[in-house]
Amino acid sequence: MFLALGLAISALNVYVSPGILTGIFAVGLSLLFTSIYRHFKYGEGIEQDERTKKIMYRALAGSWFVTLVLVTVLMMADRFDVKIDVEGALSIVFFFMVFSFSAFNWYFDQKGE
Repeated sequence: MFLALGLAISALNVYVSPGILTGIFAVGLSLLFTSIYRHFKYGEGIEQDERTKKIMYRALAGSWFVTLVLVTVLMMADRFDVKIDVEGALSIVFFFMVFSFSAFNWYFDQKGE
């Protein structure tokens, strides 16, 4: 949908900031590739049971905790005159949260229970 929105905006010559248009295309492409990957890996659907849900909830909790620690570190960086704009700080937090969730999910899945 985002990819189609980006194509429509480009085709209709509607002025949109290049950053926003690039973001729309990036989100659209990432959603497309993620759905293709999941289709080839899992086929009809992801099978969830109690174990996978427990792993996912533990990974989410761990990800939130380390993200809050990261936000605290970013706030402390401001105290030491490290200047980060809002866009940069949000980008750091977003990508760290996605990465940490994936890492925790992988770790708890490998650990087993």
